[in-house]
Amino acid sequence: MRKTFLILILLAGPVMLRAQTALPTTYSYSEDPALSIIAPTQVTLHRDGPKEFIEQVIPPSPGRPTEFRSHILYDFQAHKIWTKVLSEPGTPCSVMEYASSAAPAEFDFISGGADLVKEFTNDGKNIPQTIGKEVLNGIPTTVEEVGSPQGKGKIWLADQGGFPVKVMGPGADGKLETIIEIKQLSFAKPPASVFTPPAGCQAIGGEATANGVHAEIGGDSGEKTGFSVTNVTLKPIPNYIGACPAHVTMMATITTDGPGTVWYQFGAGQQNPGKTVKFTAAGTQTVSDGMTFTVEPKFGDDLGASAAVMAVMEDKQGGHALFGKSSNNSDFSVHCRR
Repeated sequence: MRKTFLILILLAGPVMLRAQTALPTTYSYSEDPALSIIAPTQVTLHRDGPKEFIEQVIPPSPGRPTEFRSHILYDFQAHKIWTKVLSEPGTPCSVMEYASSAAPAEFDFISGGADLVKEFTNDGKNIPQTIGKEVLNGIPTTVEEVGSPQGKGKIWLADQGGFPVKVMGPGADGKLETIIEIKQLSFAKPPASVFTPPAGCQAIGGEATANGVHAEIGGDSGEKTGFSVTNVTLKPIPNYIGACPAHVTMMATITTDGPGTVWYQFGAGQQNPGKTVKFTAAGTQTVSDGMTFTVEPKFGDDLGASAAVMAVMEDKQGGHALFGKSSNNSDFSVHCRR
């Protein structure tokens, strides 16, 4: 929800792209919060030239009793990406080809800063109002204000590099809340040990890029189906008003280019257990799942949520890649009558 909500905020007013200066290739920082469509997320990032390490953490929250933690290692020179989910020991570490020359912009706000600013500002067609200068978390920035139907938002752009350091937008109560923020930025060289690939990773066929991934588990030695998920669409979820706990039904369509078993998982601030659906031929099927939400008094009377679903074709042994085809996300709210 945060990414989509942020774009809606920043598309509302006229924004000029800041001139880009030479970007560093050696740096470390944390993002808290970071962009996520599932739940509030924390990211720690280290880059040294052609290598980049990212730790992603989704802390426990209402409806999510356990922490999610993953490590991702990119080697842009060797064109490889390693992924390990530390919070799920039963999930195998994976390694696959990586074609892009940088990490996805939603992870790396420095190398992907220009793309993020373009996305946030409707390809530079909107021009916000500069309202001042501020050193934020040790980073000299220019503060800009934008308007939207929901209220005014703010974006802090680094004077050197023009990348977003912080973005705030109106929350459900109309008050500004932080959407993304860079903290603890350092340009010192990270220790080499950070970039050591994990051992025992399973090779996955296919190719990942900064914009997505097509993958089949098993690499050259696994039994592949030869087919994949080509599209996943989540249907709009209506806002809920009623007694709590709230039971919300989510529906999506999954399309494949051939027969096989598809593993899919719904998420909306919490993640449901994965399920499977069988395809006897290429085509589209509708799947659904339910999710329960309880609004705690300390969080107010309304809960904002954003749902998404991911789907991936299983191999002939019933395994599947860590990455799959992701759907659009659907924002909705839960209001409990008391």
